[in-house]
Amino acid sequence: MLDWIKNLLENKQKLEVTEWKTNTSILQFLSDNINANGTLNETADSLPDEKKSEESGIRFAPGLMDSMFGADESDESREKIKELSKLIKTIAKKGDEGSKSEFYKILTESDGVIGIIDEFLEEIVNQSLPIDPYLFSFAKDLATKTSHRNSVKIGIAILGLCQKKSVINEIKILGLHDEFTVFSMVALSNLSDNIVEDLWELATKVDGWGKIQLVDRIAHMELSEELKDWLLLEGYKNSIMIEYLAYTCAVNGELHIKLQREKIDVKLFKATGEIIQALLSDGPAEDISDYEFAPETVENFIRHGKTHVKDITDFITLNAIKDFLIELQEDLGEHKKNGWNQNIISNCLIDINENLKNKDWKEQAEIALKSDDSVLYWNGKQAAEKLGIELWDVVWNKLQKNSLDSLAWYDVTTYAKEENVDEIIDFAKNNLPLEELGSGPRDWMGLGEDYQKHSSFGFVITFLENYPAKGAALILVGLDSPVTSNRNATLSVLATWKLENWSNEITQKVNRLKEIEPNEDTKKNIERLLEGLELE
Repeated sequence: MLDWIKNLLENKQKLEVTEWKTNTSILQFLSDNINANGTLNETADSLPDEKKSEESGIRFAPGLMDSMFGADESDESREKIKELSKLIKTIAKKGDEGSKSEFYKILTESDGVIGIIDEFLEEIVNQSLPIDPYLFSFAKDLATKTSHRNSVKIGIAILGLCQKKSVINEIKILGLHDEFTVFSMVALSNLSDNIVEDLWELATKVDGWGKIQLVDRIAHMELSEELKDWLLLEGYKNSIMIEYLAYTCAVNGELHIKLQREKIDVKLFKATGEIIQALLSDGPAEDISDYEFAPETVENFIRHGKTHVKDITDFITLNAIKDFLIELQEDLGEHKKNGWNQNIISNCLIDINENLKNKDWKEQAEIALKSDDSVLYWNGKQAAEKLGIELWDVVWNKLQKNSLDSLAWYDVTTYAKEENVDEIIDFAKNNLPLEELGSGPRDWMGLGEDYQKHSSFGFVITFLENYPAKGAALILVGLDSPVTSNRNATLSVLATWKLENWSNEITQKVNRLKEIEPNEDTKKNIERLLEGLELE
């Protein structure tokens, strides 16, 4: 009676109890797809709860969204944190099944949890909630017995606060998938007696956004010489962009010290070349201007090149360094702070030229250009440009082998000359699935593997910009593309062509598109195009 009165006075509504635990959990799915070497196989790339949009299955790389976004300070998120905090308090103190169901429901109806997780965990800590008998058990169930990524993430996060080491193995398995790696990393940091070793082990088994976050964390811990060597030989490598980790691994792996040796092995030489190239790129992280040991590292790399320079990748790396040094000769700028001077630059350039002579680089480039290996082919193409090798026949032949290879279309439209234009247009009309590519305007982003054909078509459309009135049939398809970027590219081409080069059919199609265009920004540009104004 007293409990009934208390609940009545607090205006509590009994929450519906629904089943949310499952035997076909994400943990079970990942456990069933572990290779002999401890990594996940390709089957595990797409989680069981993967949502596929009508855009033929577009999805972001695992872990990307959580890497891009931080705390969400919107009123909606604050209200959600408040509600979840209230529920978790009831769960921790009473084990209320209705509250568990409601908690799970809120999580799984959310787009993600990265925006609320820090503040939510802080609420748990501030409330000093009891771990036993309910909170730990509930968190473990969320992490190990549910099939939705949001519940798994929150479960892992709460387990990290509970200080019970019995779940470390499950957390490690979940961390094998890049979608959960950062959550497992934080939890393991709270639970493990051998944090560096456990995080290092996990870092050797992932290669996407999860590895980037792991290596960044590991690199700032107390490192053994073995781990420093790993950072330099393997740690920087990932499937996203080497540039994200090149600086971190060079600095914390003490690359400049390793290169001071009289001799280094070919593995370190090759890895150093990749790291230097990444530092020379205008990438998303620190670059060569931030690297205080750049002069020493480059000098010693070139010195070791006297022994190790042999293949086309070495040719490309040395030429990239050469281009950088030639620019430095003109203006040291911000690089001066790292110790660069004209004497160092001149000596490096002399040594590079010495390393590059007496080798038939043209022959190596031509061999690489015939390779089916995409990396080797790319290297051959870069080398060919440096060596003045004509590339048209190479890229044209490659496209004819696979007419839906978007990179081949990029190359063809990049290296084409005016005499190739009609041949390219005819090939596109005869080999691209134009009916599908012009299936009608929709607001599709057009990203991912499933969009190779749309990406290929986009390169063709952009190519037509400099050839007014040519490829009008392709322009008509572009105006009907379901991919917004391709319609935008088509409008840009028409703006360059000017109205006098439009056929009557194109004019009619543009006017019709103005009425049905689903993207508001594109619609405004159609109106500007018809008024003869510059596109925005």
